[in-house]
Amino acid sequence: MHVACEDENGNFPRAASLKIVHAIPNAPKVHVDYFGMENLNFSVNPTLGFRLNERYTLPAGVMRDIRFTYEVDTSNVVFQQQMVLEEGQISTLFLLGDSANIFSTVINDIGMRTLRDSVNAIRFGNMVEDIGAINVGLEDSSILRASDLAFSNTSEFIEFDATLENPSYTFVFRNEIDSVLAEYKLNQNSKLVFPGFPPIVSIATLQKNLSLVLIESVNVDGNTIYQVVRVDGL
Repeated sequence: MHVACEDENGNFPRAASLKIVHAIPNAPKVHVDYFGMENLNFSVNPTLGFRLNERYTLPAGVMRDIRFTYEVDTSNVVFQQQMVLEEGQISTLFLLGDSANIFSTVINDIGMRTLRDSVNAIRFGNMVEDIGAINVGLEDSSILRASDLAFSNTSEFIEFDATLENPSYTFVFRNEIDSVLAEYKLNQNSKLVFPGFPPIVSIATLQKNLSLVLIESVNVDGNTIYQVVRVDGL
């Protein structure tokens, strides 16, 4: 982690935060070089696999080349992107495309909330380029929670009750003709009850700002399918 240094007045400027999501189906794990170093030691640099995400701290106001190298061939930079993040800025970079044609989309994480009640704040996103706009609703409900999300767009953060009355939600992602593309079950809590004893409550997700984003994937037969990835905010 790179942490900004103290300035001459004794103030500590806030660094910037970049989350990176590996969303290239059938691509190997990647090394992420965000240090600005010419010779990265790949033996100690962790890799990022498909559908996974990681958060990196960057110095604010400094141009950085973010370089990506496949784990299976560390001699070749397969993609790079220059970025300058402002002090305190939080962004998410989605690594997209396929292994022969990589591109990225960056979204800023704005609108996150300080949550003190029994709620979670969730936004929805579309990172599939060729399916048109998508809609997101709850299972067994006709009410949409997000609509007309075109490629690289996200909704605002929406609060959802996270009390014991709502232990989980199943979100359904559909295309414009209402065909189901993918579903995602968000577990929030569970309660175990044993006769004669107080219930045991287990909290899985509470007071979180998180994103549920549709990405492209492939099944075991090599056919295109869609999955939802969860990206937690700060």
